[in-house]
Formats: sequence, structure tokens, C-alpha cells
Amino acid sequence: MQEDILDYHENYKLLKDTDLFNSLDENILKDMIRECKLVFWKKTETINSDIGIKYLHIILDGRLKVTQIDPTTGRSILLFLLEKGDIFDIFSLLDGEEHTTFPIAIDDITALCIPIDRAREWIYEYHIFNKNFLPYLGKRMRELEAFGESMVFDDIATRLSKLILRHVNPKEKLSEHHSVRLINNLSHESLSEMIGSVRSVVSTQMKKLKNEEIILNKRGQLSVKNLEELIKKCDFIKKSKKL
Repeated sequence: MQEDILDYHENYKLLKDTDLFNSLDENILKDMIRECKLVFWKKTETINSDIGIKYLHIILDGRLKVTQIDPTTGRSILLFLLEKGDIFDIFSLLDGEEHTTFPIAIDDITALCIPIDRAREWIYEYHIFNKNFLPYLGKRMRELEAFGESMVFDDIATRLSKLILRHVNPKEKLSEHHSVRLINNLSHESLSEMIGSVRSVVSTQMKKLKNEEIILNKRGQLSVKNLEELIKKCDFIKKSKKL
């Protein structure tokens, strides 16, 4: 991890269009940024798991995956995939307890760093930040709920279809295809961590979706060719339960 000098104006612009910070007054947001340090993590770098109890990090650029690893088998699951505007570690921010995870930088990451005690004071000090924080927390809780539900009720093919559908950007299209954000260009290993599977099974299912002309995956760039069929695959389990 490296530190550098803050560019307040540029960092303000980056955070202003994110859910957690978009409603904050310009002066308040810039004051919050001034309290932070700028830090960098290199791609594939594993961050010390105990850093979350000391500091809160606000991601400005890049993606961070937060994983849990079984020490016996070495298998891992991906709890959260964080991007610009997301914070780490939200659990330690809430309860002040250490949260043992294995955060890994997927890309080169730029982040703001603030002592976690001071970040906790932001929730009480800035009403609008507090107002945005609750829906943000709810979103994270729903992600964990959806993950747990899918692990119990869905087969691997359905889990993968739901993962892709969840990250389709309906407002953007590449020619006649729907672009996919956030999980685009992730390795099959990372995708398998997100659905509780293994790389070989995900590779097989991705090939099947491609052969069925539901997705396109050229040079790691993922897009959806047939959105209607992808939605049908996600609804398959629900329909089966009704029969």
C-alpha cells in the first residue's frame, strides 16, 4: 500500500455520482475528503485482514473482492465485490469488532483512508451521510441474503445466470447486446467464488451459455446477446417449485 497527495476536486467528482455520497453538500463532502489519506493497492495484492478495524477505506477506482477461505480445504467464497464509492470494512464500522476476511485487489485500486473511529463519527455528524448510509447497508445485507438463498435453492447453472443478470446494465448496449458491468473480465475462478462453485464447473456453464447464444465472451469482455433467455434461466427454479 502506498500513500499520495489528495486531489480534492478530482476525488469530489468521483464520489459525487455514487449512491453513498451523491446527496452531500459540496463543502461537506470536500471537508470529509480533506480528513482522509490517499492510498493505493496493486492488482492481486492481498490486504491485511485486520486493517478494517483501524481504518475505513472509500474506493475511488478499481475493484476489491472480499473473500472468506476455508483453512482446511482452501476453498473460498466471495462475500462482496466492491467498486467506486463502496466502503471497506462496513462490519467493523458498525460494531468495532475485527472482521476476518481476505480482501484482494482485482485491479489497481485507489482509495481514501480515514481512521474508523472518525468515520463512525461521520454517521452522527452528517445527517445526509447517515440518510444515505442506511440504504447502502440494506443493499449489502440483501446481497448476502440473495447469496444464501441462491446457495440453498438454485443449481450452479441458475446461480451463474442470476449473477450475470444482476450485473447487466439495461441502459447500455453494445450493438444489439447488453453490456455487463463489474463482473466483466473476471476470471472463472472469481466467478466461481461468487456462486459457491469451482472454476471447472463455471467454465463448462459459461461455454454452454455461449453455445446457446445467450452470452458473448470475447477476450474476456462479457455481454448478453439474448436477455430474454437469460431471464428464463433465472426463473427456471421458481417455476419448477410451482409445478
